[in-house]
Amino acid sequence: MKKTDDNIEQKITRQPDPTAALSITKKKPELLAPAGELAGVIGAINAGADAVYLGAEAFSARAYAKNLNAAELSEALSYAHAFGRKVYLACNILLRDNEMAQVADILDPLYEQGLDGIIVQDLGLLAFLHERYPSLPLHASTQMSVLSADGAIWLERLHVSRVVPGRELSYEELKAFKARGIEVECFIHGAMCYSYSGRCLLSSFAGGRSGNRGRCAGPCRQQYRMDGGKPQYALSLKDMWSLHEIGALIDAGIDSFKIEGRMKAPEYTAGVTAVYRKYIDLYLQNGSYQVSPKDEKKLEDLYLRSGKQEGYLRQHNGKNMVSLSNPAYGKVSEEEKQKVFQKYLAEKQTVPVKMQARVYAGEPVQIKVSANDGVVTVKGAPAEAAQNKAMTEEQFAAKLSKTGGTIFSLTECNVDTDQNAFVPVGQLNELRRNALAQLQEKLYPKRTDLQTAQTPESLWQNNISTDTQITPVLRVGLKNTDTLNELLQMNAVEGVILDLDVFAESDSKVLTDQVHRFGKQLYLRLPEILRQKDSDRIKTRLKTAANYAIDGVYVNGIDALGAAEGLFTKEKLHGDTGLYVFNRNTQQILSDYAEHFTISSEWSGKEYRNITDPEKAECVIYGYQPVMYSANCVLNTLKGCDRKAGVYTIRDEKGHSFPILPNHRYCYNVMYNCLPLSLHAELPALRSRGQAAVYRLEFTVEEKKEVLRVAGAFADLWENGSANLPFANGQTTRGHWARGAE
Repeated sequence: MKKTDDNIEQKITRQPDPTAALSITKKKPELLAPAGELAGVIGAINAGADAVYLGAEAFSARAYAKNLNAAELSEALSYAHAFGRKVYLACNILLRDNEMAQVADILDPLYEQGLDGIIVQDLGLLAFLHERYPSLPLHASTQMSVLSADGAIWLERLHVSRVVPGRELSYEELKAFKARGIEVECFIHGAMCYSYSGRCLLSSFAGGRSGNRGRCAGPCRQQYRMDGGKPQYALSLKDMWSLHEIGALIDAGIDSFKIEGRMKAPEYTAGVTAVYRKYIDLYLQNGSYQVSPKDEKKLEDLYLRSGKQEGYLRQHNGKNMVSLSNPAYGKVSEEEKQKVFQKYLAEKQTVPVKMQARVYAGEPVQIKVSANDGVVTVKGAPAEAAQNKAMTEEQFAAKLSKTGGTIFSLTECNVDTDQNAFVPVGQLNELRRNALAQLQEKLYPKRTDLQTAQTPESLWQNNISTDTQITPVLRVGLKNTDTLNELLQMNAVEGVILDLDVFAESDSKVLTDQVHRFGKQLYLRLPEILRQKDSDRIKTRLKTAANYAIDGVYVNGIDALGAAEGLFTKEKLHGDTGLYVFNRNTQQILSDYAEHFTISSEWSGKEYRNITDPEKAECVIYGYQPVMYSANCVLNTLKGCDRKAGVYTIRDEKGHSFPILPNHRYCYNVMYNCLPLSLHAELPALRSRGQAAVYRLEFTVEEKKEVLRVAGAFADLWENGSANLPFANGQTTRGHWARGAE
């Protein structure tokens, strides 16, 4: 007897296969959709996503999304794989030591089930993942803030196969990535952070909720004012819409188009996915497309924050990108949500299965199931001879056709019986379940190469330094040379750190000789933001600097590390605050490629005790902490940028003033915390415990008089153990020393 079910075909509009009409010059990009819950996975797949990315209940950069539990993650994988789609797990936060093992608990079953990739921010986690899960594709999250090909190529040594670069990059910069053979995933739609992703600590310092831990409170969505102007939402970007840019992105060779929105409703995921699926396919098939106003309206009805803009692809920044007057969400259309629900969420798709059964009295019951290229045959106990009335073909078929709770639907069931057999219902159910389970395993086999012997501790447990007899030094970072001569005369100061560009634009030989004449060390610092567009200029200046007797180079991110590595030996490289260190694995990784790393500004005092090798550690004990780096320009938005040097301030709704230092050379803003960090009270204990080899004072927005006053006080404290420090209560902060970051 044959049984068919066309119900799902009527409910779900399946998209045409664009590969049938692909131009040989155009590569089909992956359409990657977000899912904050299981319904989002179903909606995304039904609407045409090639892949979905989602988070577990812990350890993702959307800690306040619903996220998925273990059973839901497994079901999501089964559903996606049934239709040839992929699932990526987002584990894109910084992790503490005690959390690494918990990640393994989550990942082990997912890896065996065939997880297609994992999105990562933490360098230490990257290294551990490759050891334990050797065939798991590793994707560098946009939280890693990779902005150049140098950074992406550097990550290949940690087995990263794909990079999600910052949203701020232009077409030309993205093309440069592709020219180097890098697999690139780009955001095309959704909310945008004002800061470069992964380079924002504003929420962390304002209230302890760290964006690097997935707990951002969104202080950028508040009002700010500059120089007595009216309050405006100066740090709140409109939503990104790239619908008109799909063709250009395909031509640029982008590998994956990513929709933002794991905290949004499943209807948003499905509806937005369907619209982008349509225009990707149109461009691949026809080489052009015209965006329908109706489709734009659909996107607006599903979700919109105050306005839309096309991102940084064709502009470096702009006031037009900022939702100055209102950062609120637009009203979602319930009518449109219902349409999306009925079309993509009301029913799951299923894999059609054919079944043949042989049921003869006295013979083992046999069931054969087939789907796609998979065929499985199972046998059970012999059928009984009917005592009264034998079961008919229709009765056997009805019992065998129940596939609820699986990814399968029976489209054909043929039963061969001698008309004299009886089989208990429980036995039939068990045979059917066994057959479908074996079919699923055959169609979607599990991985078998999980390396359970590789533990989170395997990277660092044999590299703990037991020798804490350290003679630490005091080092000073500067933004200009106004106070250089006075600082060089302070006995406590071992060396100074100058920006690479300050060095390059000075008489480099005279400057080097001046520092060394005082018996001090000279270190250079690469720009905090090193983008592809600036890479050649920076490397040219770095090559020139390498000809001088430079004592070391500070690198503030993966891009800078990649740019400097070939010109300076490991012994001369120092990891700055932007190379986040949250666990011992990361300490070990950075120690393999640099002489020193800098202790995280989000660590509590207790966490300092997790340093495995204090001789490799540096600690910032004074300075205004950078809380945001942005391509968009606050000055340009609120006043107009005149490209003049100087420090500007913006004030939040609570009256806190935040200094902003524009970098006009490379056109980015650095926003600093409202109070400078000062660990003067903790310094004696830190030194006595041998917690770090280098302690740093960082001067950025202070005037010359203040620099000398603070540096002199710390120098006195360094040499004499006590000092009359020039700080009144409430003028400095200990940052996260007491509480750490959430």
